[in-house]
Amino acid sequence: MLRTRLATAAVAIPLLIWLIVWNPWSLFIWLVAAAALVGVGEFCTMAFPKDPWDRGFGMAAGTLLLSAMLVPTQERFAMALAAVVVAGLVLALARKDDLRHGVDALGLTLLGSLYAAFLLPHYVWMHALPDPVAAAMQPGGWRWVILTVVVAMAGDVGGYFGGRWFGRHKLMPSVSPGKTIEGSVTAVLANLLGGALCKLVFFQTLSWGEVGGLGLAIGCLAQVGDLCESMLKRAFGAKDSGWIIPGHGGVLDRIDSLVFPAPLVYYYARFFFGH
Repeated sequence: MLRTRLATAAVAIPLLIWLIVWNPWSLFIWLVAAAALVGVGEFCTMAFPKDPWDRGFGMAAGTLLLSAMLVPTQERFAMALAAVVVAGLVLALARKDDLRHGVDALGLTLLGSLYAAFLLPHYVWMHALPDPVAAAMQPGGWRWVILTVVVAMAGDVGGYFGGRWFGRHKLMPSVSPGKTIEGSVTAVLANLLGGALCKLVFFQTLSWGEVGGLGLAIGCLAQVGDLCESMLKRAFGAKDSGWIIPGHGGVLDRIDSLVFPAPLVYYYARFFFGH
């Protein structure tokens, strides 16, 4: 399993960096959109394993909300969300023999759609921000994207090996039996190292205080996101969210630590670090 994980990472990480930094803008949008749609699909498959109608509505709702997020205007997203809520309630009303199931299904559909199709597209918004290093107003939000991804992934790696080498005390055994307090601490240290590396290589305009604060915030949200995804799998009785990534399970298994930090970094960059 470890060898498969390392082989997958050796291929995926350079490709991901190329997609974020040097690829045409449209490819990055497609990358985020594909990850979000697959994530919605995995969630709906876990939540509705025996109900194709609920899975279908969940995918339709996720696609509609994702489309509204990728064309970011308040009115478009509000329209999409209103359409999903109204349509979901009408479908719940149609289940006159099992109204509770219809209401529960709508709640799960909204949770899955917002989890993947609302939070993840913040990376697209982040990528479109002005370059925080250049003096002129030119696109360069890739620095924020790389910072977020590197810090979160560094925590994943640090927590994994820290837990294997030093792990003695369980963190939340009822949610994720393999995670330990020692692994959590090494993950935070790795988060800080990842942030420091980003500052030294391409983000010199960030102060060390900002790097430390963002590293801690991203790291904490990444771990909470990881635990929340594990909670969802346990609630649905699933071992993995999917099988698409060798050694890592599904897309949700791989991006769980990336979802929660995305809004934090975007809004920090947008409101506190803008030109």
